[in-house]
Amino acid sequence: MKLACQCFQHLNSSPLRHLLFAFLAVAYLVAINSAADAAPLPALRQLAKTAQVSALVVNLDNMQTIAAINPGKRLTPASVSKLFTTAAALRQFGPGHRFITRLTTRGSVSGGTLHGNLSLIGSGDPMLNVEDLHHLAQRLRARGIQNITGNLVINASHFGHVPCLTPDRCQAKSQSSHAYDAPLSAVGLGYGTLHATVYPGPRPGTSTHVVLHPLGMAGYRIDNRSSTHGATSHPALRAWRTTGKHQTVLHIRGQLPAGGKPVELFRSVAKPGRETAYAMNRILADAGIHVQGVARITRHRKPATQSRTITLARIKSRTLAAQLIPMLAFSNNYMADTLTLDIATAKGMRPPLTLPEAAQPLEHLGRRVRRQIFGAAAGQSAPTFASGSGLSTRNQVSARDLVALLAAMYRDSALFPAFYGALPVPRYAPEKMLKHANSAFLNRLTAKTGTLHDPVSARSLAGYMRTQNHGFLAYAVLINGTSNHPHPGFYNTVGAYESDLEHLLARH
Repeated sequence: MKLACQCFQHLNSSPLRHLLFAFLAVAYLVAINSAADAAPLPALRQLAKTAQVSALVVNLDNMQTIAAINPGKRLTPASVSKLFTTAAALRQFGPGHRFITRLTTRGSVSGGTLHGNLSLIGSGDPMLNVEDLHHLAQRLRARGIQNITGNLVINASHFGHVPCLTPDRCQAKSQSSHAYDAPLSAVGLGYGTLHATVYPGPRPGTSTHVVLHPLGMAGYRIDNRSSTHGATSHPALRAWRTTGKHQTVLHIRGQLPAGGKPVELFRSVAKPGRETAYAMNRILADAGIHVQGVARITRHRKPATQSRTITLARIKSRTLAAQLIPMLAFSNNYMADTLTLDIATAKGMRPPLTLPEAAQPLEHLGRRVRRQIFGAAAGQSAPTFASGSGLSTRNQVSARDLVALLAAMYRDSALFPAFYGALPVPRYAPEKMLKHANSAFLNRLTAKTGTLHDPVSARSLAGYMRTQNHGFLAYAVLINGTSNHPHPGFYNTVGAYESDLEHLLARH
């Protein structure tokens, strides 16, 4: 003891004191970092005491695990499922693929008259819109056609009838206050939604004015009880669509300020084929083309006959790579599930298709990439998909499944640019919940989010992180409520993964 005291007295009176302090400081930092490495993701670990958590972060340069919490536990992923849909679509079609929509006939054209039916043939374009129908009508008019003696046939046989299997979509057959629950069709228009614009009146106390798109489209009754208030009032509108046996009604309530901006409304339709028929009829009339027959929808493929099918007009969609950007940024369920049906059809699955059947290629992809990245030890079972959008709670995915997919796409030099480029960066993402983090989180991270609320909360996040030396980390976080704590809370879940990912970004 005396010797030790003499030594420290010597150190206090010599330059070695500075070396000792430096050594102790380094040792302290090493100990802290070692403890952090041993138990990273502290906020998520705390959350895992009352919620189900699966998380994994991997360095893609050497496949070293940076952090993990129950990485193999499969939970409801919500819209993070769309990462599998994105990867499967790119692998099936390639980034430059375009979907074709055609106007055809088996009749004949003479003297400005089409003698026969005019068929609109859908090929499952996830972004088919009113402008596309205008282009088709103008090309038909450019051929000199002004009169059609037969019917307008909306051909949705590419998928056949797609039944509703989630409560949201089934309820939307009779009523909807949203756009995300739109039913699916190979000829769905505007993401399967009705588009209306509500204009304020000229002065307070007057009614608002509602316009459907395309202008003058038939098939709807407008129940508008919204009004115009003072110029300083706040816009507040409620809108829902109801469909009964004989009538479809768009209901609008609330107020708009005088002199204010019009409000755009999108509500899911009950029958997407019929909606496309309403719109195409109106657009043909606007182009000066008269249809003598009626509009009807077919979902059945007819056997080939000896009569020759003539393509009168055709349009190409935006490229698949371009479509994936809004699909992921706005987490568009209609686009993701339509792509799921497209993939299944391209693989030879015959219509009519259900979404769980069409989602089987996503399960095969999940099994394949997990074995590719983590080897045979990763197990034989595949993640479960009942939809490509994540709208179904039957989807079951683990953080390891997601990181395997991210790693496999990272290694695919031909497809990675399109896959990575489609992922939102928090600084520019529509979701406000991602914008409260620090600068590194906002700029060095790509993130696909997912949220469901019933029967328990499901919140998820997955994507890539750029390291300070320009490398890549792949990460996935899934959080589900439990029967005892069904709803962990927005700020608890989002705050936990933001805090932990910010710390990882600071260290890497």
